Amino acid sequence: MEFNPDDAGDRGSFTLLPEGLYDIEVVDAEERTSQKGNQMIALTIEAKHPDGYPSRVWDYLVSTPAAVFKIKQFCDAAGLDKEFTAGTLKESHCRGRRLKAKIFIESGREGYQDRNAIREYVHTSDIGGGGISTMPEQTMAAAPAQAAPVTEDEIPF
Repeated sequence: MEFNPDDAGDRGSFTLLPEGLYDIEVVDAEERTSQKGNQMIALTIEAKHPDGYPSRVWDYLVSTPAAVFKIKQFCDAAGLDKEFTAGTLKESHCRGRRLKAKIFIESGREGYQDRNAIREYVHTSDIGGGGISTMPEQTMAAAPAQAAPVTEDEIPF
């Protein structure tokens, strides 16, 4: 294998996504059994970091009464209403879905570092403004104002 070592850049450490609303894609989904013996689907989600590179987030849809609300959020946002109503969701239903999610930074526990997590899956009808966000909410709000145009008289040469 050959590679360019300069491609490593300054990203030697993992960079978290800033908290906000993201366009996401489910790049992988796998039906598993949780540590407590419950059925679940493990999702591998990809979002675009504001710096332009893809970033991955992992989430779990677990079949327990206390977690069905998250399965409903996912199904609503992904257009899987029939599957939710039928009470059956398969990994093949999830893979390749494009939707929106609010991503936050979860504090690390038990010696693990902080990580990104899904706060909620969002149906497009729940988003005000009608536009498509491509950056987290606070990043868009913090964007600097554009400078005023420069006239020919102001150019020093």
